[in-house]
Amino acid sequence: MSWKQIEEIDVFGTSLFQNLCCRQVAKFIPEVVFEEKGAEEKHFVAEIPVNDIKVYVYLDSAEIVSPSLNIRFERAGSATPEDLTMELIKALSNAF
Repeated sequence: MSWKQIEEIDVFGTSLFQNLCCRQVAKFIPEVVFEEKGAEEKHFVAEIPVNDIKVYVYLDSAEIVSPSLNIRFERAGSATPEDLTMELIKALSNAF
């Protein structure tokens, strides 16, 4: 799937990338729960207390933040939404 195919915003103000990414992270870490945040630009945040990690999923990017780690995954650095999602999951797996 290309970025062009999923750049639309749904009726809830979220992107198809956000929905895809949150689902894939939840498959990798079943106990993760994403909360919707933001009024103007909605984003999702999940806390992983075991490693003191927060995962942020924005309209077309994602971020991992912890006391020892801060990695941003940008649309420009990924050929497809799936590539960005897999980069995020790979970085999360290395954090465990």
